[in-house]
Amino acid sequence: MNPTTDQASATAKGLPAGSWRAAALLAVVAAYLLATAYIAQSDLGFQSLVLVTAVFGILAISLDLVAGMLGLYSLGQGGFFGIGAYMTTILANDQGWNVFGLLVLVLVVAGLAGVAVGAMSLRVSGLYFAITTFIFTLVLTVLATDMVNVTGGLQGLLGPAFPDFPDALQWLGTPLVWCTMTGLLLCLVLVWNIRHSPFYPILLSIRDAEPFAEAAGARTAAIKVGVFGVSAAIAGGAGWLFSFLGVVSPSQFDWSVSLNVLVMVLIGGINTTIGPVIGAMFVSMFPNVVNINPWLQEIVYGALSILAITLLPDGIVGVAKRILAPLIGRSAPAPEIVAFGETSSPAIVPAPAGPTSGDEIIVECRGIEFGYGLGPKVLRNVDLAVRRGHIHGLIGPNGSGKSTLANVISGRLTPHAGAVLVKGKRVDGMPASSRSRLGLRRTFQAAQLVKELTLTQNVMVGLFDRVPGIVRRAALWPMLPSGRRDLAAMHRRSVDTLALVGAGEWSSRQVGNVPHGIEQLTQLATVCVAGPDVIVLDEPATGLSAKEVRHLATILANLKTQGVTMIIIEHQTRFLFPLCDRVTVLNAGEVILTGSADEVRSDPVVRQVYLGE
Repeated sequence: MNPTTDQASATAKGLPAGSWRAAALLAVVAAYLLATAYIAQSDLGFQSLVLVTAVFGILAISLDLVAGMLGLYSLGQGGFFGIGAYMTTILANDQGWNVFGLLVLVLVVAGLAGVAVGAMSLRVSGLYFAITTFIFTLVLTVLATDMVNVTGGLQGLLGPAFPDFPDALQWLGTPLVWCTMTGLLLCLVLVWNIRHSPFYPILLSIRDAEPFAEAAGARTAAIKVGVFGVSAAIAGGAGWLFSFLGVVSPSQFDWSVSLNVLVMVLIGGINTTIGPVIGAMFVSMFPNVVNINPWLQEIVYGALSILAITLLPDGIVGVAKRILAPLIGRSAPAPEIVAFGETSSPAIVPAPAGPTSGDEIIVECRGIEFGYGLGPKVLRNVDLAVRRGHIHGLIGPNGSGKSTLANVISGRLTPHAGAVLVKGKRVDGMPASSRSRLGLRRTFQAAQLVKELTLTQNVMVGLFDRVPGIVRRAALWPMLPSGRRDLAAMHRRSVDTLALVGAGEWSSRQVGNVPHGIEQLTQLATVCVAGPDVIVLDEPATGLSAKEVRHLATILANLKTQGVTMIIIEHQTRFLFPLCDRVTVLNAGEVILTGSADEVRSDPVVRQVYLGE
């Protein structure tokens, strides 16, 4: 998702970037249609093998949508698959419903079931989420087995016949082949579009750094439930297609099917566009290629699957990328770290609306109290008033409640008592995503970034609530002129912001391949790119060298001249005090002093509890 790289590649071939992409897309689609035409004219045995592979390819894509992009390993895909197959079979055979009308109904019902299951199961994560979705599939399998009068029990039901082409189109061959392959193509296009939209970095940030996504304005819970619903709808659509391939029975949708789909994704390459389909080809075609004793066949299949997953953690697509990378082009050498040199340019961001300084209180905490569980309170009756355009420091010994107070202000935690106000509006009941819309952004002590994305892509996450329709347009983003225009603007602004904080030379590097100092500057750029009114910085100088700390001080001082209000938690008082207009000292969860840096430095109590004198 790098317009600059795409343009450079196209220019090297003597074509404009847009023409090169269009030509490549047309070539791929033409080849796909020719392959579909060949399959549609082939013998039934070959068609059956391809159709099963394509259906499971769609099912694998539906899982990768949540497992690869959100890290949610669902074992419920078999359940949604079964919903689609049984609904189609029962309503088409018994009620005479039109099968294409049923497709719409199946997508809606499976999607709503996914939203319901997601809303309940996404309260937990990791193994617990997988177990919850596994139970969903298990319950549906039991119901399908026991409701003999409706589902046919273990014997199953004969699926409906797929409608034939009109006489004028009979030359196209088998209609089910065209329908199935079209469905697979649409799923691939959907995933490709999402991966080339600004919604993709948001999804990965929810997967790897959820607090970062929330601070940028993303309603992470709603996004996870929504994407899970889309995944369930796709799985239901795969079930609709599967119903036309023969008998529909409970054994085809039980927990082992969900596990096999997960194996497909892992073998092909998780979080890749084509990987799940490659994995589906391996799993679906294996019994036909290795036609031996069924017991030995299962052993060989299991052994090969284990070897593929353990030896090829990136899947087949990941291996192919590593092999082709040297052929495409060599990696650029690491740029010089000029960001911290004497000639570094200071950071400048758009000035926030409203007055830049004065007596206006822009952030206020009144009587904040908070504790974890049944333990002692971490914050006790904390009052804090931050004036617009000021840099307000928060200091105190370890365990004094500084980071907890930052989390209360930014919305990660809800206070047990008291009120938080931003621009005079009470926000203590609002999530972090809502506070970002008021111009409040934050950084974290341990940088919350997505390691596999470039610096530019991470900074683009900070523009989530500044560009309309990122979620709504994601499925069609590269096809929309407005989407391409907005993506280019977001990319340009992100690169400019990285340059302004001194990390511009690293903009195309992955976060996992940059020094710690550049990582910290990237985190600062993710909040500056949105032109915030208030920034909460949690120990921004942690792990930086003396030269890097001086550079950071220059950036923060220039942000202040632009009218940005900052609340800075920091232990390095020699870095913090020269920047601050006011400093608040916490000790054991209580405010012991608020004053100027000189007042705090000279106070005997502060010198005793914090400065160690």
